[in-house]
Amino acid sequence: MKLLYIVLLSLFPVPAIAENQVSITKDNEYIYIKGNGLPDHKTGQFPNSRNPNAISEQNISFRVPLNPVKNPKSKPKRGAVGVALNGITFEPATAETWNGDRNYNYEAIDGSRVFGLDQNNAHVQPTGKYHYHGVPSAIAGKGINQIGYAADGFPIYSDTTGQYKSSYRLKSGQRPSGPGGQYDGTFSSDYEYVASLSVLDECNGATLDGQYVYFATETFPFLPRCLYGDPDPSFEQARGNRGGERRRPPHRGERQGRPPPRF
Repeated sequence: MKLLYIVLLSLFPVPAIAENQVSITKDNEYIYIKGNGLPDHKTGQFPNSRNPNAISEQNISFRVPLNPVKNPKSKPKRGAVGVALNGITFEPATAETWNGDRNYNYEAIDGSRVFGLDQNNAHVQPTGKYHYHGVPSAIAGKGINQIGYAADGFPIYSDTTGQYKSSYRLKSGQRPSGPGGQYDGTFSSDYEYVASLSVLDECNGATLDGQYVYFATETFPFLPRCLYGDPDPSFEQARGNRGGERRRPPHRGERQGRPPPRF
């Protein structure tokens, strides 16, 4: 029986299982991050009931300025806001909206896991691209650690000490228009920035050891949604979050027996 197995194996070899590949190099101007887009840690099950896509290899190639410059004002950034040291992109926002209204973008992390996220706040686009919507616990480690780079070149850190917390909170009351209902975190616009809540600014940034950096936080915005530096053009290739987000999540009203919104 063992001999038969060896013969069959020689005729039909088992394909090698691809592993994470990433390289980080630099010159006098830029840091270059290249990889195959495969995570270097365990993931959830993909496909799953909320995300029908399987993880596959990608051509990941980014560059960020070695010496980023902080502008006086921040600018919003959609799509890939940065890349982790393992080559997986950070993409906190989704493409899903209520009735096509950009004032009501669904949040991937709202406590209901309707987007099929795994234990690292990640899921998969139809292209097979695995990406993070929030803090990836598998690479966060303990304490304050750099976990990647933002598209403008400033580092992205995680913090398990609780020192750097989000300066956003849920608005109080009811939504005045659109889907209506209580502000509960279903939509990005359910949150408001309050500078006095912590040292982090509206982009989840602060000065650490004399350098401006961004933080991944356990609560909204989870990752920076705006940048103080100029994003490198290489991040435009990862624009848009055209992924597992395209499957409409069930609205909270559905779970309460009300008619779902029309898309």
